[in-house]
Amino acid sequence: MPARSDIATLTGVAASVLLADQISKALLFGLIGPGSGRKVLEILGPWLELKYAENRGMAFGLFPNIGSLVTVAAIAVLAGLLWQFARERQPPLWQTVATGAIAGGALGNVLDRVRLGYVVDFIAVGPWPNFNVADSAVTVGALLLFWGWLRSSVATDANAVG
Repeated sequence: MPARSDIATLTGVAASVLLADQISKALLFGLIGPGSGRKVLEILGPWLELKYAENRGMAFGLFPNIGSLVTVAAIAVLAGLLWQFARERQPPLWQTVATGAIAGGALGNVLDRVRLGYVVDFIAVGPWPNFNVADSAVTVGALLLFWGWLRSSVATDANAVG
């Protein structure tokens, strides 16, 4: 079981991501959401805009109308990730932060799906599909986990050889 400080760090990161995600969506909903009269707010021309979108599918809006399946899958993956974290006696900081970022992001999007029936996306970068703070946290957290596990694996292999 991780130390209380590790659990507090994970919880703090998750809560911060969840709060930032929900606050940003609420602010943007009023600014560019339905009924606002404005659908796009250009920041750097067409390369960076705030553009309201309702994502009823999974990543990038793929497979629309399977939101309930995506919600169940997100909760299952999150439960597995937290179970793995709970098994660690002394998780490294990168794992704690990454798990917290993924948890906060997943909870932000699950909350949208439960409350609204879709996920609010609003960050538009060039031709890339719209995304939100939660999506960014999940992506960064997953990359950090991958990097950390890869780095740990390489170090373990180097120690086995040497």
